[in-house]
Amino acid sequence: MRLLYIITKYLTFPGSYMRCVWEHITCRILKLMVEPAGYMRLDEACGHVEHSLAKSQFAAYLIATGPGFMNFNMGLVFFFFGYINVFQLGITPYENVVMFIIYIISMYIGVSMLCCLFPLTEDILNFWDIAYSKSAKKTVGGKAADSVGKVLGFPFAAVTRLGAFLEKNCIIFILWVAFIVWQCIAIF
Repeated sequence: MRLLYIITKYLTFPGSYMRCVWEHITCRILKLMVEPAGYMRLDEACGHVEHSLAKSQFAAYLIATGPGFMNFNMGLVFFFFGYINVFQLGITPYENVVMFIIYIISMYIGVSMLCCLFPLTEDILNFWDIAYSKSAKKTVGGKAADSVGKVLGFPFAAVTRLGAFLEKNCIIFILWVAFIVWQCIAIF
């Protein structure tokens, strides 16, 4: 499964790389140590930045959800730019080859970003441990874990935890490929 994960990360290179950039920026903002091992490695952290775990609830939440949120926003713009023109407006290579290629590339970049939304499992589990475990009642960083933050962050944390599992097992990539194939079949 690890080999399939690495292959999908390289197939979705633009999204994987941008995810790493956003993760690196987030780590620098949060002053987390980053290991300079590179972004696209041949291990289970391929497409992610190797960093120290966050200690506070907010920092753990931000490192788990922030980079994916940025990839999501950029991915939607790229994807819809290509998708609307190709699948909704019906632009074909017979009408304008250059624009059709631009739309396909835009859709590929968008899908690659949307395939790389979720953090490593250890990042979301770190947040989950800080915010929702029984040991979360202890003080975290000098303050008790905020119950308002727990309630507001729960839906995002649950989706992110599920998404991290799906991305780790390449299910998100398979679903996107199936969606594109379905759209291509629906055109004809």
